[in-house]
Amino acid sequence: MRIRHLMCAAASVLLLVSSPTIADMLQPSHSCIKPYKPYEFTDQWQLDRFKGEVEMYKQCIADFIEEQNEAIENHQQAAEEAIDEWNHYVDFELR
Repeated sequence: MRIRHLMCAAASVLLLVSSPTIADMLQPSHSCIKPYKPYEFTDQWQLDRFKGEVEMYKQCIADFIEEQNEAIENHQQAAEEAIDEWNHYVDFELR
């Protein structure tokens, strides 16, 4: 029985190690547009516009990060469910 649990642990590690490799083959990237600061602001409107663009860029990056963190949680949950399924199989069906 102890050997089965060791095999389960080894299989779990292999699942967790190989999955990120496959998942990262097509790494997503954001499509946010970085504003460029002019050498000099000629009026208040130009300064306000630049500040607005900086805020939009910041929000775009924050949204992308949130999406990626949600994807991480989903992948982690899928990996944990696969491990649980394997352990259940070993404990109850291979006896």
